[in-house]
Amino acid sequence: MIILTLTLALAAVCAAQDGLEAGRFRLKEMDLHLHSGMERPVAMDKWLDLAVADGRKVVLLLDHLELYRKKQPEALYPFGPAGHQALFADFDRAAARKDLLIFKGWEVSETELDTGLEMAPLRMADAIGWHISPRNGFDPPNGQTLLKRARQLLELQKQLPAPMILLHPFPMRLENLRRTAVKNGKDPAKIPVSEYRFFRAGEQEELIRLLRGTSVYIEMNRDTEQYFDDPACREALIADILPLARGGLEFMVSTDNHHLRAANKPFTPDAYCRPAGVTEANTNGIVRELLAIRARRSLR
Repeated sequence: MIILTLTLALAAVCAAQDGLEAGRFRLKEMDLHLHSGMERPVAMDKWLDLAVADGRKVVLLLDHLELYRKKQPEALYPFGPAGHQALFADFDRAAARKDLLIFKGWEVSETELDTGLEMAPLRMADAIGWHISPRNGFDPPNGQTLLKRARQLLELQKQLPAPMILLHPFPMRLENLRRTAVKNGKDPAKIPVSEYRFFRAGEQEELIRLLRGTSVYIEMNRDTEQYFDDPACREALIADILPLARGGLEFMVSTDNHHLRAANKPFTPDAYCRPAGVTEANTNGIVRELLAIRARRSLR
């Protein structure tokens, strides 16, 4: 009876979205990292109109949580908790649209997993993304970085059971290495595949053991595209990601759009996702989970 009730509630949510079907979205129809707060360049409706015009059908609206900790002149939203509430009220108003399935969340710096978390705003979110930094000027992120953050997120989910996303880890390593090469007067085109590789032996298998079947997802965002034309970067990205996909890990796709220039550029994730084994089969899981959570809430 409980399963039947949940199924009916889920069906009702889907029907309310004007025919949008759970778990049946193509890669370019999903954007689970769309900045829509302090950095939004135009009014919310116009911003979402751009996403719809380029084919988006489901989005996770979010903003950087740290932006609400510093008073900024002419900011779109207030400082502190008042800003959290105002942002999420705008997200809720946007969710009334019939042409988009909308969820809401935060992007949070990975360092806050070490220094302490601001739990009240995190509890407002449908899903939370954790910003993996390129660490420019320091050692780039690697397999040990991701394993550490994965373990921390699994522990956090014991008290905050929301879907969690490891945001853009792989392009962050490439950014660091290429910027460092330029800074040191070297040609990035000469960086070998072995240096670009994110994982060392055994780390992919360990990550698969940790995350398979969990509610922690890995992002494939648009930044990946800029590196895919470089043969060494492409080879490293496929070698790093394909075993994870084959090992049963779940991903999500996004534009990570902040600016109008990016929003007006066609989103073509198939070009870099499919060669790395990231398809509809292992990216729709987060949408299904978010819809199931929404359905359970509707029963309360």
